[in-house]
Amino acid sequence: MIGLMLLVTGVALWFIRNVDGAKEEQDIPTKDAILVGIGQAVALFPGISRSGSTIISAVAVGMNRETALRFSFILYIPVSIGGIVLGIMVFLKEPNKIELIFPYSVAFFATLCMTFFSLKWFIHIMKKGKLIYFVYYCFIIGSILVLRHLI
Repeated sequence: MIGLMLLVTGVALWFIRNVDGAKEEQDIPTKDAILVGIGQAVALFPGISRSGSTIISAVAVGMNRETALRFSFILYIPVSIGGIVLGIMVFLKEPNKIELIFPYSVAFFATLCMTFFSLKWFIHIMKKGKLIYFVYYCFIIGSILVLRHLI
Protein backbone atom coordinates (compact mmCIF):
# COMPACT_ATOMS: atom_id res chain seq x y z
CA MET A 1 0.00 0.00 0.00
CA ILE A 2 2.77 2.45 0.91
CA GLY A 3 4.57 1.86 -2.39
CA LEU A 4 1.38 2.42 -4.39
CA MET A 5 0.57 5.60 -2.48
CA LEU A 6 4.09 6.92 -3.06
CA LEU A 7 3.54 6.33 -6.78
CA VAL A 8 0.20 8.18 -6.57
CA THR A 9 1.97 11.07 -4.80
CA GLY A 10 4.65 11.09 -7.50
CA VAL A 11 2.04 11.27 -10.26
CA ALA A 12 0.19 14.11 -8.51
CA LEU A 13 3.45 16.01 -8.00
CA TRP A 14 4.32 15.42 -11.66
CA PHE A 15 1.12 17.14 -12.75
CA ILE A 16 1.63 20.22 -10.55
CA ARG A 17 5.43 20.46 -10.77
CA ASN A 18 5.39 23.45 -13.14
CA VAL A 19 2.16 25.05 -11.95
CA ASP A 20 2.36 28.25 -9.96
CA GLY A 21 -1.02 29.82 -9.39
CA ALA A 22 -1.79 33.43 -8.65
CA LYS A 23 -3.93 33.12 -5.52
CA GLU A 24 -2.54 34.55 -2.31
CA GLU A 25 -3.94 34.34 1.24
CA GLN A 26 -6.55 37.05 0.68
CA ASP A 27 -7.73 35.31 -2.53
CA ILE A 28 -8.57 31.92 -0.99
CA PRO A 29 -12.33 31.23 -1.02
CA THR A 30 -13.88 28.85 1.51
CA LYS A 31 -14.38 26.22 -1.21
CA ASP A 32 -10.63 26.12 -1.93
CA ALA A 33 -9.79 25.90 1.78
CA ILE A 34 -12.18 22.94 2.12
CA LEU A 35 -10.61 21.22 -0.91
CA VAL A 36 -7.14 21.61 0.60
CA GLY A 37 -8.51 20.23 3.89
CA ILE A 38 -9.83 17.21 2.00
CA GLY A 39 -6.35 16.88 0.48
CA GLN A 40 -4.97 16.74 4.01
CA ALA A 41 -7.44 13.96 4.87
CA VAL A 42 -6.09 11.93 1.92
CA ALA A 43 -2.84 11.71 3.89
CA LEU A 44 -4.54 9.21 6.18
CA PHE A 45 -3.54 6.62 3.57
CA PRO A 46 -0.12 5.14 4.40
CA GLY A 47 2.51 6.53 2.06
CA ILE A 48 0.73 9.81 1.35
CA SER A 49 2.57 12.80 2.77
CA ARG A 50 0.39 15.25 4.68
CA SER A 51 2.36 18.27 3.56
CA GLY A 52 2.64 16.87 0.04
CA SER A 53 -1.11 16.28 -0.26
CA THR A 54 -1.97 19.74 1.06
CA ILE A 55 0.54 21.46 -1.22
CA ILE A 56 -0.67 19.45 -4.22
CA SER A 57 -4.27 20.40 -3.39
CA ALA A 58 -3.40 24.05 -2.79
CA VAL A 59 -1.49 24.40 -6.06
CA ALA A 60 -4.26 22.51 -7.90
CA VAL A 61 -6.85 25.08 -6.75
CA GLY A 62 -4.65 27.91 -8.00
CA MET A 63 -2.59 29.07 -5.03
CA ASN A 64 0.93 30.27 -5.74
CA ARG A 65 3.69 28.10 -4.29
CA GLU A 66 4.54 30.36 -1.37
CA THR A 67 0.89 30.62 -0.32
CA ALA A 68 0.44 26.86 -0.74
CA LEU A 69 3.47 26.24 1.45
CA ARG A 70 2.31 28.62 4.20
CA PHE A 71 -1.24 27.24 4.05
CA SER A 72 0.08 23.68 4.35
CA PHE A 73 2.12 24.50 7.43
CA ILE A 74 -0.74 26.42 9.06
CA LEU A 75 -2.86 23.29 8.58
CA TYR A 76 -0.17 21.34 10.40
CA ILE A 77 -0.64 23.28 13.65
CA PRO A 78 -3.84 21.50 14.81
CA VAL A 79 -2.45 18.13 13.66
CA SER A 80 0.73 18.74 15.63
CA ILE A 81 -1.08 19.89 18.76
CA GLY A 82 -3.37 16.85 18.55
CA GLY A 83 -0.36 14.55 18.24
CA ILE A 84 1.33 16.17 21.23
CA VAL A 85 -1.79 15.87 23.38
CA LEU A 86 -2.28 12.20 22.43
CA GLY A 87 1.40 11.48 23.01
CA ILE A 88 1.31 13.06 26.46
CA MET A 89 -1.82 11.08 27.34
CA VAL A 90 -0.13 7.82 26.30
CA PHE A 91 3.06 8.77 28.17
CA LEU A 92 1.16 9.55 31.38
CA LYS A 93 -0.38 6.05 31.32
CA GLU A 94 3.05 4.43 30.93
CA PRO A 95 4.07 2.60 34.13
CA ASN A 96 7.81 3.21 33.47
CA LYS A 97 7.52 6.92 32.67
CA ILE A 98 10.45 7.93 34.92
CA GLU A 99 12.78 5.61 33.00
CA LEU A 100 11.45 6.90 29.67
CA ILE A 101 11.88 10.64 30.30
CA PHE A 102 15.46 10.72 29.01
CA PRO A 103 14.99 8.67 25.80
CA TYR A 104 11.71 10.47 25.00
CA SER A 105 13.40 13.85 25.55
CA VAL A 106 16.31 12.89 23.29
CA ALA A 107 13.87 11.69 20.62
CA PHE A 108 11.82 14.87 20.93
CA PHE A 109 14.81 17.20 20.52
CA ALA A 110 16.30 15.12 17.69
CA THR A 111 12.95 15.26 15.90
CA LEU A 112 12.69 18.99 16.54
CA CYS A 113 16.15 19.61 15.04
CA MET A 114 15.57 17.38 12.03
CA THR A 115 12.17 18.95 11.40
CA PHE A 116 13.73 22.42 11.47
CA PHE A 117 16.45 21.55 8.94
CA SER A 118 14.11 19.50 6.75
CA LEU A 119 11.63 22.36 6.71
CA LYS A 120 14.30 24.87 5.67
CA TRP A 121 15.42 22.51 2.90
CA PHE A 122 11.84 21.89 1.75
CA ILE A 123 11.03 25.64 1.68
CA HIS A 124 14.15 26.21 -0.41
CA ILE A 125 13.10 23.51 -2.90
CA MET A 126 9.53 24.86 -3.08
CA LYS A 127 10.68 28.43 -3.71
CA LYS A 128 13.05 27.23 -6.45
CA GLY A 129 10.20 25.25 -8.02
CA LYS A 130 12.14 21.96 -7.91
CA LEU A 131 9.30 19.59 -7.00
CA ILE A 132 10.68 17.23 -9.63
CA TYR A 133 13.13 15.97 -6.97
CA PHE A 134 10.20 14.70 -4.91
CA VAL A 135 8.64 13.17 -8.03
CA TYR A 136 11.80 11.13 -8.59
CA TYR A 137 11.98 10.16 -4.92
CA CYS A 138 8.34 8.99 -4.88
CA PHE A 139 8.74 7.03 -8.12
CA ILE A 140 11.99 5.34 -7.04
CA ILE A 141 10.97 4.42 -3.49
CA GLY A 142 7.40 3.55 -4.53
CA SER A 143 8.66 1.27 -7.32
CA ILE A 144 11.16 -0.45 -5.02
CA LEU A 145 8.44 -1.12 -2.42
CA VAL A 146 5.96 -2.43 -5.00
CA LEU A 147 8.58 -4.64 -6.66
CA ARG A 148 9.79 -5.91 -3.28
CA HIS A 149 6.25 -6.93 -2.44
CA LEU A 150 5.76 -8.70 -5.78
CA ILE A 151 9.02 -10.65 -5.61
